[in-house]
Amino acid sequence: MSKGPRIEFRVSEEERQRLDLEAVAHQCSRPELIRKRVFSKEAPQPLHGGRDAIDRAITAVTRQYQGIPRHHLEPIVCTVICALAADG
Repeated sequence: MSKGPRIEFRVSEEERQRLDLEAVAHQCSRPELIRKRVFSKEAPQPLHGGRDAIDRAITAVTRQYQGIPRHHLEPIVCTVICALAADG
């Protein structure tokens, strides 16, 4: 992909974290997820809250917040993914 003009926008920390989790669940980067959402004529794919998505999200969060033990993060990540999946 060629480097075009950069577009920036502001989101809250919670919105950024939601985008990060959705990107992990859809196996893409946050910029790729946003680009797909902006230029897609289709409705966004629903999140599949299966164990694989949960494991990928937990791994991503564990990398980002290395000081927090994985077993503390698991219930938080599961709750977030279930809420996102419920939103469709």
